[in-house]
Amino acid sequence: MAIKWQLSMLSLLTHALLLLTASSQTINGDDLSALMSFKSLIRNDPRGVLSSWDAIGNGTNMTAPVFCQWTGVTCNDRQYPSRVTTLNLRDAGLTGTISQQLGNLTHLHVLDLSANSLDGDIPTSLGGCPKLRSLNFSRNHLSGTIPADLGKLSKLAVFDIGHNNLTCDIPKSLSNLTTLTKFIVERNFIHGQDLSWMGNLTTLTHFVLEGNSFTGNIPETFGKMVKLIYFSVQDNHLEGHVPLSIFNISSIRFFDLGFNRLSGSLPLDVGVKLPRINRFNTLANHFEGIIPPTFSNASALESLLLRGNNYHGIIPREIGIHGNLKVFSLGDNALQATRPSDWEFFISLTNCSSLRFLDIGKNNLVGAMPINIANLSNELSWIDLGGNQIIGTIPEDLWKFNKLTSVNLSYNLFTGTLPPDIGGLPRLNSFYISHNRIDGKIPQSLGNITQLSYLSLSNNFLDGSIPTSLGNFTKLEVMDLSCNSLTGQIPQEILAITSLTRRLNLSNNALIGSIPTQIGLLNSLVKMDMSMNKLSGGIPEAIGSCVQLSSLNFQGNLLQGQIPKSLNNLRSLQILDLSKNSLEGRIPEFLANFTFLTNLNLSFNKLSGPVPNTGIFRNVTIVLLLGNKMLCGGPPYMQFPSCSYEDSDQASVHRLHVLIFCIVGTLISSMCCMTAYCFIKRKMKLNVVDNENLFLNETNERISYAELQAATNSFSPANLIGSGSFGHVYIGNLIIDQNLVPVAIKVLNLSQRGASRSFLTECDALRRIRHRKLVKVITVCSGSDQNGDEFKALVLEFICNGTLDEWLHANTTAVRRSYTRINLMKRLHIALDVADALEYLHHHIVPPIVHCDIKPSNILLDDDLVAHVTDFGLARIMNIAEPFKESSSFVIKGTIGYVAPEYGSGSQVSMDGDIYSYGAAYPNNILEILDASATYNGNTQDIIELVVYPIFRLGLACCKESPRERMKMNDVVKELNAIIKTYSAHTYS
Repeated sequence: MAIKWQLSMLSLLTHALLLLTASSQTINGDDLSALMSFKSLIRNDPRGVLSSWDAIGNGTNMTAPVFCQWTGVTCNDRQYPSRVTTLNLRDAGLTGTISQQLGNLTHLHVLDLSANSLDGDIPTSLGGCPKLRSLNFSRNHLSGTIPADLGKLSKLAVFDIGHNNLTCDIPKSLSNLTTLTKFIVERNFIHGQDLSWMGNLTTLTHFVLEGNSFTGNIPETFGKMVKLIYFSVQDNHLEGHVPLSIFNISSIRFFDLGFNRLSGSLPLDVGVKLPRINRFNTLANHFEGIIPPTFSNASALESLLLRGNNYHGIIPREIGIHGNLKVFSLGDNALQATRPSDWEFFISLTNCSSLRFLDIGKNNLVGAMPINIANLSNELSWIDLGGNQIIGTIPEDLWKFNKLTSVNLSYNLFTGTLPPDIGGLPRLNSFYISHNRIDGKIPQSLGNITQLSYLSLSNNFLDGSIPTSLGNFTKLEVMDLSCNSLTGQIPQEILAITSLTRRLNLSNNALIGSIPTQIGLLNSLVKMDMSMNKLSGGIPEAIGSCVQLSSLNFQGNLLQGQIPKSLNNLRSLQILDLSKNSLEGRIPEFLANFTFLTNLNLSFNKLSGPVPNTGIFRNVTIVLLLGNKMLCGGPPYMQFPSCSYEDSDQASVHRLHVLIFCIVGTLISSMCCMTAYCFIKRKMKLNVVDNENLFLNETNERISYAELQAATNSFSPANLIGSGSFGHVYIGNLIIDQNLVPVAIKVLNLSQRGASRSFLTECDALRRIRHRKLVKVITVCSGSDQNGDEFKALVLEFICNGTLDEWLHANTTAVRRSYTRINLMKRLHIALDVADALEYLHHHIVPPIVHCDIKPSNILLDDDLVAHVTDFGLARIMNIAEPFKESSSFVIKGTIGYVAPEYGSGSQVSMDGDIYSYGAAYPNNILEILDASATYNGNTQDIIELVVYPIFRLGLACCKESPRERMKMNDVVKELNAIIKTYSAHTYS
């Protein structure tokens, strides 16, 4: 009996064990319900990837449940074959939200739902998946915050939630994820300032925060991420210096700091510490200093992006020696090349057989471009050399790069003609060559570049007619041929380029004939400018089809007839300028209702009849009607006569017309003579440099008199901040880039002899210079004032702290009290600022510029007491090959007391004259000129011996009687830096 009972118990135990084993291998209810819950929240499955999830099965499969065969689901845990370990539905096109029940997949190792269109929150329940190693929700539309519970995932190695709409800080609980190798939260709206805790993620190989809103500094603790390969914090608001510890991470190959507010200098041995980096990006920060020569040690470097910083010095000659560079972007810095040897970096770039992107624009590169540009990579697709001072002709070999998509040579000193085979660039999308000295005709072959979208040839000396072949462009959005000497009629083919949507600028040429009616085909164009030509006939009614126009400028032509009624269709207009033509008839009433108009200029025509008295015509800052003597009525501020006589005395009007006709008849012969004279004069001056036009560019267009009048309260004495030999300077407020900005407006007194020449000289000088210690010019105004008289003005940046002369020689007690005293260290830095500016003018641009009027009243100080040199009205642009020769009339150039003595005997202008003005010509009793108000720290005797005496010796060395014996400005800068260094070493500040 006992044996039978024992056998029975054994059988029961065996059966129970089999049941237990079977139950462990059947469908797991939690995993199944989690998957079905996920599917229930998917709103759209365009590719049918979840169609297999309809088969649930009977739950008796002894090897694995049926859901392990579903698309995207994997169960490969040997111990628990019925549990889900991977859910991968990457790029399935799914829309919907992510179920919270996914947290029940407690054996999940990989969860990848990237590249879908999922929205909603990240489930907090995922913190309950302890075996999760890879979490990828990138490229969806997820919002909300990052759940703090994810910090419980102690085995997580990959965390990628980039390209979503997530907000708030990154929870500090993620610092527990010490096994992470990839941490990617790019392109969200996540922010935070204290990022130091992220330094605990020491196993990371990929760290990407780019495209968020992080602020504060990059913490030193980031240097603990010793396994980093990919590091990117691009496009945030980070500031301060980059910790040096990051440059000790030798494994980094991709390093991207671009588009932040970072500052400081790179370590000199960056190339040694990061030898195998393939991408280095500090684009558009505030880094300064020289580019370390050791960058050439980064043997794997493929992308070097340093654009938009403040790097100076020369480009290391061996920067491309390893031959791996594909992207080379150093534009918009202060890099220099003044000698042929400074261009030798081009030689190393010829080793880079895969170079695609070359950007060295907006620097201080001077002289002839190396002829070995033809040896650069055939893979080049982008060349930007603009904004330098490169001389010579455009290399003909440039056109061998048939993969080029963008060429920018603008704002240089190129001469010669455009190569006739320019059309051999089939992929070219952008071609900028404005603001050079290119002459000759526009090649017909240019029209062969059918892919072209942006074409700018403005501000050159091009002549001849506009080729009809340019009508072949089918993708062109911008055409700018302004400020040349183009002649002939406007080709109809140009106005048939329906792709022109952004800008058509043919202004400041010598185009003739009527405006073709094909102008109506440009129905998507936003800006049109045909001003300052010799166009005749009427304004075509077809202009009414250009319904997208926001700016229309026909100023300064010979247009006749009435203002067309079809203009009523152009309700998007913000600027309409028809001034200085011969338009007749009434002002259309409908213009009063153009609510977007900010500038309506109909001045100096032959308009007659009543002026509308409603809408925009009541705004004094918008409408200009000067020089139309037959207008009447209108708002009182216009001061036109009453129109009461008009209906009752038509005979008087008729007699007036007869009188005008007679006057015109008697003057017609003299007008013909004047026309012939002007034509001959223009033909004789076709090759004269129009410095005023050369100065302007396509983004900063010439400002109007009305705008300056409004900005200065009609040039109120209260706005007057200074006067000079050729005019007055006013402070005003202008809207620049949608911001109200204070500016200094220098108005020329054109009745003063030489004022016009001073204006052109200053334009020519200012367009060539680009230095932080020189006052920047914003734009110019050249036209007529409200009385029709000639008016010229320069608009300059406003330097708020007055002149150095006012600080040093305040002439009243009240003024003295308004200025704080300048201590000795500040005075030394001001002297260095001025020396830096003169060194730049004398030694770092070609041809050099001599200022000719250096004195304290031409030195402006900003908020930080940084000095800026201004007033280039007497400047001379030197020709090294043929020194400047004064005219036969003897005139001393400069201000008495500062002018060099040799000028008094008729010697030619030279850089030595500026050096004399900079110095201190007071050799006897020199201590008597030491300003008692100058303050300094330390032992007085030491300061006098170590600082004051060297400064006086330096000043006297600049004022030697013989110009040849005077110290050069580059040596002055070196001496001043040494003196400041000595002063700083003794802690006297």
